[in-house]
Amino acid sequence: MFVNTFGGIVALIWLIVIGDYWYLIGAGIFSLFFSAFGLAILMLPSTGLQMLGFGLIKKKQKIFGFIFMYLGNLLLLAVFSAWILYVFYFGLINVQKESDLFVVMLWCYGVATGPIHWMASKEGGESISTQIMTFFISLGCLGMTLMISFFYINIFSSMLFFILCVFFSINWMAYEAYRQFKLYGTLETLKK
Repeated sequence: MFVNTFGGIVALIWLIVIGDYWYLIGAGIFSLFFSAFGLAILMLPSTGLQMLGFGLIKKKQKIFGFIFMYLGNLLLLAVFSAWILYVFYFGLINVQKESDLFVVMLWCYGVATGPIHWMASKEGGESISTQIMTFFISLGCLGMTLMISFFYINIFSSMLFFILCVFFSINWMAYEAYRQFKLYGTLETLKK
């Protein structure tokens, strides 16, 4: 997506030109460098549940295995949702003029999705589930950015659109895991 590549850069330049948002710029740059590490630590319980699910499926406990994999993905997306809510809220409380709302929300979009895209890029292009999750997180954040900026919808109401996107992605990922297992009898390609 074009916004993923250039949105944060355009917003950064725009905020520098405005000049009143040095704290927001500094916090965003700091979080771009260090938030992936924090998110990775918060993702550990999710990874544990997913590995437990894989183990149960290998032991022919398919139903429990898929339940644990679903719960692991749900926990993962809950961590990402909390991160995104925090970033957008932090941006909103630092908006100084209504005319700056769009650029601040665009900056928040870049700061919120940047670490998620970076971590997803480390998994490679073969992971269908990662691609699905990253796309719908980006779509949800873009929707939040537009709803808050142009329609003045509050953060919690716009978060409902994000949650809808995440809900769709988690169920699509569960379907892909089930389909993979039915086609090949294994989930090995999902682990890549």
